[in-house]
Amino acid sequence: MGSRAAAVAVAVLLLLAVGAGIWYLALGGREFIESTVLGGKEAVEVELAFTYTPVTASPLRDVEVDISVSARRVRVRPGIEFKKPVVKEGEDNIGRAAPGAKVYFRKVITIYDEEGNLLFNRTMEFTKGTDKTITIYISADEVRGDKLLIVVDIYIRVELPTPRGAPAPSAIEVSIHREVETNIQR
Repeated sequence: MGSRAAAVAVAVLLLLAVGAGIWYLALGGREFIESTVLGGKEAVEVELAFTYTPVTASPLRDVEVDISVSARRVRVRPGIEFKKPVVKEGEDNIGRAAPGAKVYFRKVITIYDEEGNLLFNRTMEFTKGTDKTITIYISADEVRGDKLLIVVDIYIRVELPTPRGAPAPSAIEVSIHREVETNIQR
């Protein structure tokens, strides 16, 4: 009787192990464990920081743009959407240099991995002259290699306010193309 109970117990344990294996491999168990036990899924976080420096000589005559890029491997918490940019705004340097100006920014950001695979391509439009930090999360499963190529095209139009009696508004237009290769930090 004792050996029969032991055999039933072993059979139940084997069925549980097979069921747990099927759940883990085929029914989403791996994703569940990664998101709850391990603290999220592995991703590559790409951060682009844009700083705008107005060149003033009364009135504003140009805008200089500084772009810094970083990439690192991280674990993201559940609820983070991959490839959805997170935008944080900083100081409005253009608005401070040219009060009342109408500002338009168009940014096209394209990200490739080391093998040349397209990972991200987005056009974003803004109507404020604030410095911006844009963070993009890309699933680590999609990224091949340890380097990224980030291509940024920016078009800026600043329409300056016109004094009474002036014939037409004056505008500043700036186009920038930058290609930055960066290593993915661990």
